[in-house]
Amino acid sequence: MSPTNYSSPSSRPRRLLHPPSARAPSPCAPPSPRSPRAQASAATARQAEDRAEQMEAARDDSRFGCGEVACDLHKMEKDLNGTFCLDIHNCNEATIHPANALLIQALQLCSDSTASVQPVLWDHMLHCWASKLEEDAETVFRGVKGRKHIFLLNNTYDVWQLMRRPGAAFASKELMGKLVSLIQPYKKSFLAESWVPLNDTLHANLDEFTAGFVAACDYQRAWKVKAELRYDLREEIVDLIVPPYEAALQVQANRSRLSVSGVLRAIAGKKKQKKCTGEDLKKEIGALFEG
Repeated sequence: MSPTNYSSPSSRPRRLLHPPSARAPSPCAPPSPRSPRAQASAATARQAEDRAEQMEAARDDSRFGCGEVACDLHKMEKDLNGTFCLDIHNCNEATIHPANALLIQALQLCSDSTASVQPVLWDHMLHCWASKLEEDAETVFRGVKGRKHIFLLNNTYDVWQLMRRPGAAFASKELMGKLVSLIQPYKKSFLAESWVPLNDTLHANLDEFTAGFVAACDYQRAWKVKAELRYDLREEIVDLIVPPYEAALQVQANRSRLSVSGVLRAIAGKKKQKKCTGEDLKKEIGALFEG
């Protein structure tokens, strides 16, 4: 028997770990471009992963129930609580906030939910939406008297009008009532900030009142306010300002009659400047918010 020939390791032929055509790319080499089909598949996979995460988050949050509607509502809640989305430099009191459209979508989804959970969902989504409006209004109109509340009123009325459209799937008396409960405090805050302080000057100095009234009208005349809201605000301003003013005029006239007599009263009457009447004030208030 011939002896077995064992080759030494150094004498064996070297086996390539990678064939020439399949060698690993250099770390510095740019990645090869993926085909459009591969990119579309990757995007679809990412969307599926995001949707799965949203579904998981919705399942952990029992407020929205379960299923696709709950998932969408949970995502909308995150969007409503998201980052500031108004252009500060191109925003005024008539700007409609992007969150309004998101709220309408959420309310439509809420209408597909079980009737027993609808009020809870309405309250929650309205709260998220109103909080976002108030936060952004405070940022845009910081230090600007009155305009923040007009911005809030314009946007609240915008949603209220959408609810009143014929065939609105999410409209209901209960939901309308919840929205009105937001509108009234905004009106009250606007009047308290912009008009109530004028009445404090009536008992001290009518001239001071008149100057403040003219300044307020000049300031607010060009503001843009939704038509129906505009008429409501004018009426409330008239009810707030005109009766106390007319009463103060009467008090002043009575004092004048008691302080002078006969010829002195006649002379004082000729020299006295004409005061604005209550009708004059109503006329000026009627020109507010024409934008």
